[in-house]
Amino acid sequence: MDTPFTSLAGKMAALCTAFIVLAVSIQSAFIFIGAPILVALPLSLLITLPFMFFCCEYIFQQHKIIIDTLTNGLKSLYDNDFSIRIAAQTHSELGAAVHMYNKLTKRLKKQRQTLNQREILLDSIVQASPIGIVLVDPYKHIVYFNNESTQLLQSSKLDGMTLHQCCENLPPQLQKSIMQAQSGLISFEHNDAKQSYYLSFKTVTFNHQPHQLMIIKNVSVELGQEELHMWKNAIRLISHELNNSLAPISSLTSSAQNMLKNNKHLDLLPDILQTVDQRAQNLSEFIAQYARFARLPKPNLDYHAIKPLLDQVSALYSFKLLDSLPIEHAYFDSTQIEQVLINILKNAHQSGSDPEQIAVKVVKDYNRLRVAVVDRGSGISNGNLHQALLPFYSTKPDGSGIGLSLCNDIIHAHQGQLKLKNRVQGGLMVEFDIPLRDTQCH
Repeated sequence: MDTPFTSLAGKMAALCTAFIVLAVSIQSAFIFIGAPILVALPLSLLITLPFMFFCCEYIFQQHKIIIDTLTNGLKSLYDNDFSIRIAAQTHSELGAAVHMYNKLTKRLKKQRQTLNQREILLDSIVQASPIGIVLVDPYKHIVYFNNESTQLLQSSKLDGMTLHQCCENLPPQLQKSIMQAQSGLISFEHNDAKQSYYLSFKTVTFNHQPHQLMIIKNVSVELGQEELHMWKNAIRLISHELNNSLAPISSLTSSAQNMLKNNKHLDLLPDILQTVDQRAQNLSEFIAQYARFARLPKPNLDYHAIKPLLDQVSALYSFKLLDSLPIEHAYFDSTQIEQVLINILKNAHQSGSDPEQIAVKVVKDYNRLRVAVVDRGSGISNGNLHQALLPFYSTKPDGSGIGLSLCNDIIHAHQGQLKLKNRVQGGLMVEFDIPLRDTQCH
């Protein structure tokens, strides 16, 4: 703790006292040797004032040095340099400030080291991730990327490039989806092989500016394995249904033959034949359902009115039309697109959504027509979004797993894409696009 004589005020008080005593002593000395009082007073002041100014300058200079040192230290903190320390000032009023500065720099340096270690750890995790991660600034320049993104975007150097430049070597369908920031699962044919990618775009704040975070993953292999697994399940399912129907038919046929051979219980033959006929019809309907999926006809494309199509579908499954129709006609197969809307709306009504929350929105996007069906049902778990479009995959206990897969094939035949996306506040959005006009004529 500073004593009264180590503080600035104490030093000034002591200096003033000493100055007065010295001035009086010199004045008394001049009077003693016979000098008039009017001469002794100016002479004493002339002698003591320079000494007074020199002492004040020395005291203030000591404090100024400490203040300048603190100022330079604060400038270093502003420049993120936490290495400067100031020697402890035990005989100064600024000693507490110097002590707090040293404590502050020590804590900030420790926090910075911890933060750097966390950043290095996080960067190591991101770089080792099997998912491509790209951060784009407001001017579409890439400011951060990981190793996997360079493989997926087929570019060895992404830093500083624009998003458009890094997509130049990609398939046109994938390039279009990235440039339009389309989140979801997209599939397309490339080099005689089916390619599937998962894309996700989110807006994040970085350096006080909005940036776009893109996540990309090639799921072609996983989907191929899932598709093979689904086909195996389909074969087991069909075999099971065939056995369930053919076994009783075979048993009933054998019983009828014995009745005819022995000419006994012939009155039971009508019931047996009716049972055999019913089982055969059930089997026929079951096989026809899968046959329709396997033999999807080529779409009969032509110009059709959009409003009558929506009116026909709404008579079966009600929905609310968001906004007015942007255009009257589009180029599609009316029967197949009607089936797509029926399947999607049927799923929406079976999702547990309030019927009033089921809506359809039609948007004109350049030369494409985009149709989105939204609901507030249970949605699809994120891990199963990529499976929902596969044949024979269903989350319903009695579902066949054909509906969405059939819709996906129909939309692909129309040179479009079907996408699934969970909504933020619950529910699902199913979106697809079709051409507005015959692309071969334009």
